[in-house]
Amino acid sequence: MTLSDISYSEKMDFFRQTSYLAYQYLSYRFYERFKDLLILLSEEKTSGGLRDLKAIADKESIQYILNFPKTDLYKADGAAYAKLRVQLYDNLTGEYLINKDFEGNWRNPGFEFSCPDKTIHCTVNNALSSALSEVIEAIATNSPTLKRERLVSQQRYDQLVTNHLSKPCDVETLKTIVQESSDLQLDHVFQVLYDEQKTKFVAFSVEQVSAQDLKTLSDNKKDQNVKIISGKDIKDEGFLKNIPRTYAFIIKGVKYKDKWYYEKAKATYFEASTPEEGRRVFFNNLQEWNFFIENSAMVSPNFWETGLFGKIRDLRQDPDWEKYGDSSWQSEEANNRDYVGMYEIVADGIRRAKREEHEKFKEITKESKLKPVYEQLKSRNPKDYSKYSDQYLIFPGDRRVAISPVLVTNDKDIMTVHYFVVFGNSNEVFEWTYFSPEEVKSYGFYGGTVFGQLKTVTKWNFSYDTLDDKDFWDKYVLQKEGDKFKYLKKVQL
Repeated sequence: MTLSDISYSEKMDFFRQTSYLAYQYLSYRFYERFKDLLILLSEEKTSGGLRDLKAIADKESIQYILNFPKTDLYKADGAAYAKLRVQLYDNLTGEYLINKDFEGNWRNPGFEFSCPDKTIHCTVNNALSSALSEVIEAIATNSPTLKRERLVSQQRYDQLVTNHLSKPCDVETLKTIVQESSDLQLDHVFQVLYDEQKTKFVAFSVEQVSAQDLKTLSDNKKDQNVKIISGKDIKDEGFLKNIPRTYAFIIKGVKYKDKWYYEKAKATYFEASTPEEGRRVFFNNLQEWNFFIENSAMVSPNFWETGLFGKIRDLRQDPDWEKYGDSSWQSEEANNRDYVGMYEIVADGIRRAKREEHEKFKEITKESKLKPVYEQLKSRNPKDYSKYSDQYLIFPGDRRVAISPVLVTNDKDIMTVHYFVVFGNSNEVFEWTYFSPEEVKSYGFYGGTVFGQLKTVTKWNFSYDTLDDKDFWDKYVLQKEGDKFKYLKKVQL
């Protein structure tokens, strides 16, 4: 396809752009629907007879040919128009699926077919926008691949409704696991699936909500991530003013070491005429969530181990580790190292709990240990400590020690970075002297200066949850000469 694109583009002119735009749009629309998609741009010209189209299709071993044998450009009532003859030939039947004219004016249609308003290009783009919609519909209706997918999809839907949705719903067990809150309630849960060992579950909730616009939806902060499926196109008037009123989500959970970890997910607003229709539509999403074996209506034995129940993978075992391990994957691998092999739900729950502990540690350390020292330094030595600004607290996962980079401003408005160190089991505060105080030209360079200095002694950066580099702490921070720290000087008040 790429070679075809390059070759065709070398001789681009106004009329060849019609085929080229169609090629780009159909490639984009069909890419995820066809596993082995092949769309080629052809140099051949034909008036569009069935015999000629069949000869081309046989030669290229391809099922469909989209042909534009004629383009008429004209003016009427002071506006420009294009009339585009469009043929879609199917080599399986030897017939046209489409063989008619499409007309377009010179107004900018926007989006994928955007063009300068009132130009000759817009006339063709408008005609194409209508034509390609019918091309997609025709292929979707006639494609053996999509016909087979529709048949399998219907078989899956029937099984979901008969064997799962219509069964009694065990919400009582769910209530012993899930703690309800303002944004997670069980009143509208209509079905819960449990694995055989009752160590995993996925629950489905659907309800009708009051009318709201996009701003109201954003302000209520019910969900961090939400999907909106509307019958309206984004170009339609009122698209942002009327959010669909059927609201759904799932709760998925995993039991690990006798403790349940669960989370709300897949929050969605969509259109449904009745609650029953909404439940069927939302429950049918299991087809997309690995509930079935690929290209089959058989339930997948891997459903409880993949997709909704994915595990933290070991990036070091990835074939691309050598390529990305020292760059884009470095912090992700470090943050996930303790959780490799765990279910993502479990790892996220443990991480949230640790993050809460870290935040409490930060608050206590800053307010009760560091801030009083900063205030006394400022009070007793205003010449060197006119102002201070601390934002960061850097520490290992066990929180036994922490470094606080502080931007200190003296009475001449010169800003320098200083580092203060505190231990988890002590109120003593030390200044870390490994780096000499470095002048910062403006507040915006504060974090960059800190990172620039630290990267010379550790691979840590601000994307890491904690600084768990033992060599850094032992060699550059806590190293001793005799019974005294080499790089720590106790702050005397």
